[in-house]
Amino acid sequence: MWKTLYQSVQGTSHVQSGQPCQDSCAARQLDVDGESVLVLACSDGAGSAEFSEVGSRVACQTLVDFVSAEVRTAGKLERVDRERALEWLEMVHRSIGEQADKRDVAARQLACTLLFAIVGGGGTAFGQVGDGAIVVGQQDEYQHVFWPQSGEYANTTNFVTDPRYPSYFEFEWRDAPPEEVALFSDGLQMLGLDFAARRPHGPFFAPMFQSLRAAPDASQLVEPMRAFLESPRLAERTDDDKTLILATRLTG
Repeated sequence: MWKTLYQSVQGTSHVQSGQPCQDSCAARQLDVDGESVLVLACSDGAGSAEFSEVGSRVACQTLVDFVSAEVRTAGKLERVDRERALEWLEMVHRSIGEQADKRDVAARQLACTLLFAIVGGGGTAFGQVGDGAIVVGQQDEYQHVFWPQSGEYANTTNFVTDPRYPSYFEFEWRDAPPEEVALFSDGLQMLGLDFAARRPHGPFFAPMFQSLRAAPDASQLVEPMRAFLESPRLAERTDDDKTLILATRLTG
C-alpha cells in the first residue's frame, strides 16, 4: 500500500494580485483484484490565461477519473504504451475544450501543463506536457523522469490545451514500480532540482519522504506540508503557486 501526501498552495504573487491558485493536483489509490494502483496528476495553469485554474483542475480530475475507470475495467494496470497514454491526453484536451466552450472562450484561456504517474505492481507509466518535474526514489537515490520543458520563447512552456500537445508529450514506461515518487509544479523547480548538475536535489526530498514513511497516517502531515509550502522562507525563493505530491510504499 502507498501513503500519499499532496497539496497545491497559492503563491505570494497571486495573493497580492488577487488571482486564485492556478495549480491543481489529484491522487487516487485503487485496489483492483489484489493489486494496488496509484494514479497521480499535477497541473500548473498558465499565469496569462483567464481561467487557467479551471483548466488545471479539469486536467487533473479528468486524467485521474479516466485512468481509474480504465484500470477497474481491465482488472489491473497492464503495460501502457505511448499510443494508449495519448488517448488519456486526448480525453483531457477534450474536457478542457468543453469547459472553454461553456465559457465562450478559446481553449488557450484555460491553458495548463500536465504531469502524471500511474503506478501498478508490474510497472509505471509516466507522462508530461510542460514544465515541473517527476522524481522517483529508489534506495534513497533520486532521479528525474523528464526534465522541465521550455517553450518557444524565454520563460514559457508547453500546454496540454495547445492543439500541438501530442508533439510535446513525453512518455515513459518502466517495468518496475519505484519505491517513492514526487510530482511538482514549476514553482518548486529551483528548490527540487539542481540545474547545474541536471539532477534532483536530494536534500530537498529526503526529509519529506522520511517524515511520510514514519507517519502512521499521512493526513497528519497535510497541515505541516501546507505550512512549509506557504512559509516566508520558501516565499523568498519563489512567489509562484506551488504543488507537491509525495508517495511512498516504504515504512519507518
